[in-house]
Amino acid sequence: MVKKRFLWGNSVSSMQTEGAWNIAGKGPSVYDIKQASQEQSDFKIAIDSYHKYKEDFVLMKHAGMNAYRFQISWSRVIPDGDGAVNEQGLKFYEQFIDDLIAQDITPIVCLYHFDMPLSLAQRFNGLISDHVREAFVRFAKIVIDKFAKKVPYWIPINEQNCMTFAEGFGNSGYLVGEQTLTELYKIANNSLIAYVEIADYIHHFSNLKVGGMVAYQEMYPASQLPNDVMYTRKAMEFINEDFLSFFATGKRSPEVIKYMQKHGFTQLLDELEQAALNYPNITSDFLAFSYYYSLVIDSNLIDNKRAPNTFMSDGHIANVNLKTSDFGWQIDAIGFRNTITKMHNRYNLPILAAETIR
Repeated sequence: MVKKRFLWGNSVSSMQTEGAWNIAGKGPSVYDIKQASQEQSDFKIAIDSYHKYKEDFVLMKHAGMNAYRFQISWSRVIPDGDGAVNEQGLKFYEQFIDDLIAQDITPIVCLYHFDMPLSLAQRFNGLISDHVREAFVRFAKIVIDKFAKKVPYWIPINEQNCMTFAEGFGNSGYLVGEQTLTELYKIANNSLIAYVEIADYIHHFSNLKVGGMVAYQEMYPASQLPNDVMYTRKAMEFINEDFLSFFATGKRSPEVIKYMQKHGFTQLLDELEQAALNYPNITSDFLAFSYYYSLVIDSNLIDNKRAPNTFMSDGHIANVNLKTSDFGWQIDAIGFRNTITKMHNRYNLPILAAETIR
């Protein structure tokens, strides 16, 4: 039974925490070939939670935490992404979950946090491939079947709306080729079809709940000029609200749909609609989001011939009214609270802030 209580805990990804990148049968992911730099490690050791997580669980318990959103690494469970299951990987996560529950901490599982199995990235160029999408759904079902009795909350894809702007290429395992709107919209559509199949599958289990997740950026117009207001609203709709709408209602934003129809993406819309007909039980039971910073949009920097998916990056300027954190992000606690209120009021679903201000 899922306890009706306020969940408070923390959130991680496998590649940023586990280490143990090449032991116990794990296959390489796209993160395992990243080189270390001044800004980041090489991910091969991370914080070595693979060996030390029990210490973390004790600290979490003593801090009063009762929830932990972690990721199950695709390439630890299926080393090449679409082949044989690594039983050692499943055994590790089973013990991990049992030890978490022993501390009275509720497990919340994310199934994909951008660490595409390297084999799938190299052979098929990641999630732009329908084969990779199907391989991800297969992996998800294997993990759900294994842990359905122990894990009540599931997030298919971390910050899934990132597939709608430039970060979507790297996040999806896209290694080669043009990076145009055509490729980006295909990647985003495949991610939504995968969500559809996984959400519907999760709802076959009466005790499980699924939630779509986005990276939410509160955006403010640089001035009261109509163009600043308009471009800010469009950026919010295409980047924040489109996927939230789909998770909550099963329908993408009407504005995004009109844009896709006008610009030759009707086939993608048809594919998603067909998937939703085949797997109809897809409405999220909760919505999850990360919130690191807010931003200001200056319409003078935006080419109106570009897709609204680019307006956030093209028009982004600093907010002179906010402090900047050590990470270089502008702290906006009021924007964070407003986001929770807006999201709850608009979609009438429980809200999980999976990652917040640093």
